[in-house]
Amino acid sequence: MDENAVTFKGTVNGLTIILKDDVSFEELVNSLLIKINSAGKFFRGAKLAVRYRGRTLNAEEREKLFELLKENSGAQILSFDEDKTEKPAAKAASNGNTNERNNQIKKYTYFKGIDEGVTKFYRGTVRSGQLITFDGNVVILGDVNPGAVIEATGNIIVMGLLRGVVHAGSDGNKEAIIAALGLNPTQLRIGDIIARSPDDEKGIGTNLIPELAYVKDDKLFVERFLPQR
Repeated sequence: MDENAVTFKGTVNGLTIILKDDVSFEELVNSLLIKINSAGKFFRGAKLAVRYRGRTLNAEEREKLFELLKENSGAQILSFDEDKTEKPAAKAASNGNTNERNNQIKKYTYFKGIDEGVTKFYRGTVRSGQLITFDGNVVILGDVNPGAVIEATGNIIVMGLLRGVVHAGSDGNKEAIIAALGLNPTQLRIGDIIARSPDDEKGIGTNLIPELAYVKDDKLFVERFLPQR
């Protein structure tokens, strides 16, 4: 079975699910369940507009995947529609339009580096059940409460206490970083590397120790980025 038959991609408008076109529908179903289970509480309490692409589904297949998401993700699925924006790229590719194809490939290339990129600023407390997702960097000028979810394809900076779920490099970019003035998340993820707080510490800490999380050799490290006073 191809466990990567389904890929999740967070966008500014919600969640996009990329479906492989060269596997059986049963493999898609199994891969989707694996992805949902591996996400743990990541989607719980969130309201998601979900789009899918990469494969055309008939009405029965579409309904089955929709029900799987509703029953297993813990999120409120507001919609489940096909993302048709990729079709012009496919048509261009079939016509041998190399420039158009390269532009589309570039569009979906991993967000790289930590020195540049579009950035979304959010001012205020991100409360439980709230989801902030962005294709770029995210800066939170406030606290992130337990039950809140922050997801970005780039870096995530929290100028306050981080106690929710946070996912930097959500498109697979392990060069992304997460920094907070108080780093105490219920779940910390960079690319596909996941770390969780001990059960007795989940989301309840109030320590303000500036820390930086990053991935090295496929392991997630956390260290202080300001000298201790």
